[in-house]
Amino acid sequence: MKRMVWTSACRTGFEEIDSQHRLLFAICNELLEISNPNNQELEIKYLLRHLREYVENHFSFEENFMEEKKYPGTGEHKEKHEQIVSEINYALTGSATMNELKKKLESLLGSWVQEHILIEDKKFSEWAKFHNVAAK
Repeated sequence: MKRMVWTSACRTGFEEIDSQHRLLFAICNELLEISNPNNQELEIKYLLRHLREYVENHFSFEENFMEEKKYPGTGEHKEKHEQIVSEINYALTGSATMNELKKKLESLLGSWVQEHILIEDKKFSEWAKFHNVAAK
């Protein structure tokens, strides 16, 4: 995974969602910065707590927001979120070493940004623009 850089292509047009996505980029970049083998386990465990909290809060907010806006793809979007949670849990349980876990998380988070934010969240963004759905 390369360092994550926030660009206009990542924007959904909803400030709270974009703010939360920028936080995910920061988490991704923190993961990339973990390099000291002496502190790796402690740093990864800290990052995992942060990631779990982020996932819980972000997915809940995003799903509620989509329901509130009556987005017809909300159910499918929730399923995508559940898939990401399953992949995170699998990485946590299926990794023999911290280095292996770090690599799995880098791959998972990179895919999350590329496939979920830039594709799935953009579907909602485009739908909202087409239907003149306001942020508030």
